[in-house]
Amino acid sequence: MKIILFLVSTFLIAQDKKIDFDPNQLIDPEPKWPIISSPLNTENLLINNNELDSTQIIIEGFRVQLLATKEASKAEQLQKKLLDNLNQNIYIVYEAPNYKVRIGDFIDRRKAENLRKEMIKEGYTSAWIIRTRIKPKVE
Repeated sequence: MKIILFLVSTFLIAQDKKIDFDPNQLIDPEPKWPIISSPLNTENLLINNNELDSTQIIIEGFRVQLLATKEASKAEQLQKKLLDNLNQNIYIVYEAPNYKVRIGDFIDRRKAENLRKEMIKEGYTSAWIIRTRIKPKVE
């Protein structure tokens, strides 16, 4: 009984408080919107009118993954081996608990598929294509 009386009195006291709030006086800071750019239209990404600012070009694309291992040394060994034989960017990506070796920056999946088939012929039978963010080559 005392608990019910306490709850009712607390509820009535809380209802008596009136909070004045005017949303027109609320000042929100302007959000920092991301820069949206297209790799197909690169004219606004030029630095000194001749160099592309590649730090701003990141799009969805494809890479070929050759290895996932828990040992960083194995991933680094494979990367060094591939650097001598391939003319592609080779990445080591850490996604806990694995280090993943990925090759290329492909916008077109067919080109990634061609590299995957080539890597299978080279003996990397577990090569597969992964969709990820890439830095496309700008020519």
